[in-house]
Amino acid sequence: MKNLKILISLIIIIALTLFCAAALFSCGKESEINIDLQDLANIIGEKIDLSNYEPYSLDKIRDDFGITQDDTVQIVALKDVDVLSAEMLIFIEAKDKETVEKIETKIKTFKTYKLNELKDYTLNPDNERQYYIVEDAEIIIEQNYVFWAAQNQSKEINDIIKDYIKNSKTK
Repeated sequence: MKNLKILISLIIIIALTLFCAAALFSCGKESEINIDLQDLANIIGEKIDLSNYEPYSLDKIRDDFGITQDDTVQIVALKDVDVLSAEMLIFIEAKDKETVEKIETKIKTFKTYKLNELKDYTLNPDNERQYYIVEDAEIIIEQNYVFWAAQNQSKEINDIIKDYIKNSKTK
């Protein structure tokens, strides 16, 4: 009888230990997100005037950023039609975490190049405004997604992106 009580106590202790371990493991697990980048761009377009924007071709993205289709699962990129404008939106789902870091580096390199191009305000008075738009553009990374909005309403766009990400998380 005494051995049975000990056995039952051990079973209960083991069960509780396994339950606690499973609970701790699931708490630390990051929620997966699945983002339709075109849907996100459409939502942004409903709230921010992007009527002066056009698709930024994959060839141009490759030339300007060095980002290829092999690096991505999906990509949505828009650019202001004004050729002198530095305003653009780039949303990328990278193929893996390692590629995310490469894409982030390529965007930072492009940003530095663009800032150097725009730093002489005397050549074009609009360069000063464009300079600060690019300078203030924040790179947002969430799992395999990279978002970059160099736009005069980038704060609002980034807020929309962050809300979209939060609402895309699943357990």
